[in-house]
Order: sequence, then C-alpha cells, then structure tokens
Amino acid sequence: MVYMRRVILSIMLVLATLTVQSQTFYELTFTLPNSNSKFVGLLIYTDDEHCKMRLVDDEALAENSCYMANYTCGIKEKDGQDDIGIMYLAPDNADMPIFVWVWEKDDESDMNAAPYLCFDITDTDSWIETTTFQEVALADMDEEYVSQFYGSDEPEYRMMMSGIRTVKDQSIGNTGGAALANGSSTLHLVVVANTAVSDIGTACDIDLRRIRSEFGGIAKALGMNLSETVVSGSNYGKDRVAAALKSLNPGTDDVVAFIYTGHGFRFNDQKDYYPCLDLSSSAYDNVEQNFMALSDIYKEITRKSARLNIVLSDCCNSVINQNQPVVRSNTLFSRSYNNFDLQKLSSLFLKTQGNIIATAASPGEFSWCGDNGGFFLLSFFESLRNQISALNQEAPSWNTLISSTISSAARKTENNESTVRQNGLKEVAVKNIQ
Repeated sequence: MVYMRRVILSIMLVLATLTVQSQTFYELTFTLPNSNSKFVGLLIYTDDEHCKMRLVDDEALAENSCYMANYTCGIKEKDGQDDIGIMYLAPDNADMPIFVWVWEKDDESDMNAAPYLCFDITDTDSWIETTTFQEVALADMDEEYVSQFYGSDEPEYRMMMSGIRTVKDQSIGNTGGAALANGSSTLHLVVVANTAVSDIGTACDIDLRRIRSEFGGIAKALGMNLSETVVSGSNYGKDRVAAALKSLNPGTDDVVAFIYTGHGFRFNDQKDYYPCLDLSSSAYDNVEQNFMALSDIYKEITRKSARLNIVLSDCCNSVINQNQPVVRSNTLFSRSYNNFDLQKLSSLFLKTQGNIIATAASPGEFSWCGDNGGFFLLSFFESLRNQISALNQEAPSWNTLISSTISSAARKTENNESTVRQNGLKEVAVKNIQ
C-alpha cells in the first residue's frame, strides 16, 4: 500500500476540496493478515458517486501522512444467489482496499454493519471483515481527531473545523442568527404511500418512514408545528387523498409538502408531462377510475394560501399497466442527521416563498426502487442534506436541491446493472424572503 502525504501542494486538489458539501462520516478499523498494524479509516460519504477514504496506521501517523482514494459505489447480485445483494465501494487507487457489504432479500436495514474489505472482489475467499464500522457526527469530533486524517493547511481541514464549531454551537442553543418559527408556522405534511401493494409495497413503506422521520425532524429543529396526514395501507385510495386535499387549510406563513410513493402511469394520448397517480386500493380496482393527475394535485395545493408548496412524486411515468420490479440496491444513507446548519435549514423552509413540483421520471420512463426505497426520494433527502450541511460553503437553493435530486437519481439508475436511467421533471418557482 503506497501512501500520499497529507500536505498537498497540488492546486487542482485544493480547488477540488473547496466544493465540499454534505457528508456522512464513518470510522472503520481493520488489521490486514500477517500484519500487526491497525488501520483507522475515515469514510466520507456524500452520495454513491462521491465517497472518499482517509486511512492511517501507526507508520502514517508517525510520518504525518495518510493513505487516500476516491471511491465509487456499485451494486451487484451475487452470482448464483438471486436473493443476495452486494454493495461495494471501489477506489481509484489500486493500493487501497475495496469495501463490500452483503445483504439478503427483504433486508430493509441501511448498510450499517461492518463491511468486508478485499483487493479482488471476485475472490470471496480473500474477503476480510473489518473490526469496527460506525457513524461519527461532527459534534463528536475535535481538532485532535480531525488531525489524524487532515493537515492543518488543507482547505478541507478548515471546513471540517468550521462545521464542527457550527453544530456544537447549535447543540448548546446558539442558533447563529437563524430565525426559528417558534410555533408561528406549520408544516403540513401529506404523504400518500401505496404500502399494501404486492410488488413495491415494501419500498413504499421504507419511503413513508423516511419521509415522516425527515420532515418531522425538520419541523422540530425549526420550531414549526407539524400537521401530518398519511394515506397508506388499508386507508389507501382516491377518496382518502381527495379528502386530505380538501381538508388542507394552511396559513399564509405555512409550508405544505405533498409526497407520493407508489405506482404511476400515463395514458397513450396524454399531453401533460407529469404522471397520473395510481390510487387503486386493490388489484381488482379499475385504475382508470382510481387515479389523480399530479398536475391537478399541484394546482389544488397552490390555490391555497401557503407560503411554500412542495409537491413530489416517486412513481413511473410509463404507459398504463407497465410496472417495474424492485431491484437489488442499497445505500449508506444515514438514519439520523446531525451535521446540519440550522441557518441553512431555516433559509429553505422559513425564508423561501413559492411553488415546487417534481417527479421521478419523464414520459415513457420507469421510476426505480430498491431495498432501501425509491431512488428519487432517496436522492431528494441526500440532496436536501447536501444543501443544509454545516460543511456546505454555498447558500442553500431549492432549484439546486431539486436539480441535484434528479441528476442523482439518474446516476443511481444508470450505474445499477438491473435498471435503466430515469430522468425526472421539475418546475421550481421560488424566491427568498427576509
């Protein structure tokens, strides 16, 4: 294994580090066979195409050096075992190890177990299990910890230390000037999830839990009231959705988020680019009598008086009666998120006015989902976390967030051997307010 020095003079690398945004940090440890040297790694995960590893052992620490590489995520089905999925992180440096996670069919957990490492992914006998693997929050880091992996003259080191100070200040009540709602604003969350359908129901249930967790956490962090309506399971159906929309009565400083996860379709002669939502409560219902157009839902919501409206759908936009299967896929997406900047979160939800509509696929396309939910909604929450990260040096933007969501979902489907690229649609008409 060849190491690279932490003190790097390359202008290109310095410029690259200046674009750092949201990351989730994982610490892992391992010992190579026939070696007494213990390795400690810091895995910096942004999304499936943007991962980095900083790795040290006693020799590297003594020489003020570290091993490093960029990693890209891949998904495979294990040969001869269709019920086994493999997620791996492959480095751009052949001297650095590959990391491999294995999960079984219907395993809904995130990839939080200790991975295997290897240098040849095809030689399973050579796989070595890492000793530990755990998420590390910025609030749990200090200068001594970060200095193991970064030199103090690196721009990324300074970003890390700034992010650490931000999240630690927030934990003791210093909001850094962020204007919190303090109960004066309500987040109206309407989630429609086809969790009971036989094919993608499990993925929709994962989406549902993630949506409720993320938006519930946002409301709590910002001091907003939360009004939540869930249409799912045995309560799923067109009438329930219509009733939820009719009863929606937001105030002028409120936020409405309508999010759909389930089957979608379009009619052969449909002019509207956005999909129809399949709201059939059972396989025996006539879908042509049990649907609502996403555009119509958007129009109904935006006619109400809310300050900010967000309408999202993770569903197919293909010809009616063409549904996609669940594919093998998983991710390192964190269950919790503590590395956010409250001012950035406030900017998106409390200091923005306007309307947003976005969907997972263009006309004629499938929207794919895997063992960890729909690719589009997963990408949305990854992009949201990027925008509000304490490490993000740029001002948060809904347009950037939604554009990143669409491009990230496209990459996920393009990189998975079992899927075809999906290309989402969006209309973002928002402005910042003080």
